[in-house]
Amino acid sequence: MSSIAEARRKALNPFGDQYPDDNTEKEIVLQADGLTAANPNDRHVLLRWTNAVVDGQRYTQILHLTGGPGNYAFHTPQVKMHSSKSLEENTFHSLGKFTRAQRDEIIDLAKAVKFERTSRVNNCQTWMHDLLAAMVVKKLLDKAKFDEWVKSVPLKVRVAEA
Repeated sequence: MSSIAEARRKALNPFGDQYPDDNTEKEIVLQADGLTAANPNDRHVLLRWTNAVVDGQRYTQILHLTGGPGNYAFHTPQVKMHSSKSLEENTFHSLGKFTRAQRDEIIDLAKAVKFERTSRVNNCQTWMHDLLAAMVVKKLLDKAKFDEWVKSVPLKVRVAEA
């Protein structure tokens, strides 16, 4: 691997080698930016689960669409430190506990979400809506929870690209 590719991999997944996923059952949470939706049309959302806790520091695997209007990307795996500030300043919704096989299936569903990288009308809330909808279809997520989060987070329904 070239030094540029290695540097990029480390930037995207700084703790993946140290704290990879394992075969234990883990709670997955939907994290929404902020304690309230200050801007409901542009609220970053992601899925995360804890891979390790070392000396009180949590290392979590995350699934999310990165970037911003006109420059979105999806990269997996990503294992990052989960700060105490994040725990205090964001909203969390439990999806429930999942086996390693189920988490791997969720990763595959995330990879399969179709998304226009250069979109200016859809965002990470749209991507997450589509991922969670796919989880409902696969019976990995309760439809009632999904419907609740579409309204409360909120998650956005895909619209046609301009």
